[in-house]
Amino acid sequence: MLRKISSNFSSFQPVIFQPGFNVILADMGPGASDKHSRNARGKTTLIQAINYCLGGTLAKPLAPLGVEGWSFTLELDLFGSLMAASRNLKGGSRLKLVFPSDLSGALEPFIDENSTVSVEDWKFLLGLGLFSLDQPSESGERGISPRTLLSYVIRTEAVKDPLKIIPQQPAWSSREHVAYLLNLNWELVRDLSRLEEDSDTYKAIARATKKNLLPRALRPEPELMLELAEAQRELQDLQNRVSGFRVVDDPEDLVNRADRVTEELKELRNEALVDRRMIDLYAESIENPDEDDQPSGSDLADLYGEMQRAFTPDALQSFDTVQVFHHKLMSNRRRFLSAELERLRSQQSERDEEIKNLIASRNSILAVLDAGGALEELAAIQNERVQASARVVEIETALSNVRELAQAQEDVRLQKAQLRQETARDLSANRRKLDSVASRFDRMMQELYSVGGVLTAEVDDLGYKFTIKVSTSASGGVTRMQLLCFDLTLMAEGFDENHHPGFLIHDSVVFDGVDPRQIAAALALVKRTVSASGGQYICTMNSNDVPQAIRKEDWFTQGTRRVVLDTEKGGILGTSF
Repeated sequence: MLRKISSNFSSFQPVIFQPGFNVILADMGPGASDKHSRNARGKTTLIQAINYCLGGTLAKPLAPLGVEGWSFTLELDLFGSLMAASRNLKGGSRLKLVFPSDLSGALEPFIDENSTVSVEDWKFLLGLGLFSLDQPSESGERGISPRTLLSYVIRTEAVKDPLKIIPQQPAWSSREHVAYLLNLNWELVRDLSRLEEDSDTYKAIARATKKNLLPRALRPEPELMLELAEAQRELQDLQNRVSGFRVVDDPEDLVNRADRVTEELKELRNEALVDRRMIDLYAESIENPDEDDQPSGSDLADLYGEMQRAFTPDALQSFDTVQVFHHKLMSNRRRFLSAELERLRSQQSERDEEIKNLIASRNSILAVLDAGGALEELAAIQNERVQASARVVEIETALSNVRELAQAQEDVRLQKAQLRQETARDLSANRRKLDSVASRFDRMMQELYSVGGVLTAEVDDLGYKFTIKVSTSASGGVTRMQLLCFDLTLMAEGFDENHHPGFLIHDSVVFDGVDPRQIAAALALVKRTVSASGGQYICTMNSNDVPQAIRKEDWFTQGTRRVVLDTEKGGILGTSF
């Protein structure tokens, strides 16, 4: 139970809480005008200060006070004793604890010589003392969080779904924490949600593999099998080549000899090409003499006449002498071409024989070399074999990964089925208790709206699935009263089983938009519930939202812990910031 909230600044009037019903009321002060308002009077700020002392994060509206050196102190019952926890708004990484001496031994592992405790250790102590949560929060591991549990107890938002603390809360988180508050096996929800996440991951990988969106190492099994078979054949071929390889030391310099013979063959073939072209040219010239190269008698006469004009008769021989010389020149040319043609053909025949012998010699050398190879060639083949072997190992690893992935996916499917069965058995074993919870919730909704309200639990792939339904229109007021009835149900059912701290805090937003008749019924319901269960209810309200009949009730008057007037400077904190 919460006892008191105070500050190190005197402008803030301490608020003392009592068992049962407690309300902080914003009222209209004497002489208030239309310019005054019961809103923004610090009601929410008070709840934020309490939440901060209980290990919560610093709310933005409180941040400016940290610069001025503000701190708050919350007194509460914890571990059967009264304790006080003080936390600075600036910094605030540690809290100062004041506690009775009989708790010194239990708190010694968590506090330092100045009796201060870290925020994380304080959260653990709150989880242990308020919710019997005897394990640290599993950060990032989908475990139960004391702070999340406290968010079901301290409501500053009127969410549409009472099963959640904020609209964005993941399904696994809301299911786990509601299951814990109802004293069900929340670990089944945790384990199933983890398996569901793994299953979704495997499914995503499988889809990406089929669409070739992943690296080559992750491909469909049939494709890898084909590639493996091809790689194994290539490796076997290389292994056979290595095992049958004979190294030739080449003592007779066979490789160089083969190179020299090849070079000689190249030169001879070039010479043969030149000779063949000359033979073709000479043969063509003999068989088809070009008439343009043999001038006729008339051409010579004309030439001779032209020469007579240019030279004196004594300088020129007779035309007959010139004609005889021309015929002799042509005859000598034919004899030269015939002789040269015969020589080239004879030379070509000898060269062809030489080429034939060189080819035979080279083939003989190559035959010897083909029986083995040099060490460099063997090293190259062995290197290819190493690469081929690595490729086989790479494909085998990829194939193993794909098969392991498929096996893991099947294992997850089997584990999910087993956990679902276990969850169903746990639900069946707790059915009577859940029926009692549902019946309490239904009675509360009947009292407020004369309509049935259903709180059900079933099992799906994420474990327990809780559902709230009310057989009336889902107006804003009805939605908020669902939240109030659900929270009261959790407190009444969980307090006796030590899975609920026994106090409940609602900000005024929970009553926004609710018909005055339902507000009156709701406050009366709260009063009876906390009185019967021994719990504590704290709320903030504007006086104009409270029906006059309720305000005249003794229990409401006695439960009013602080009245803040709309004319009061600085509101509850007594300061403007």
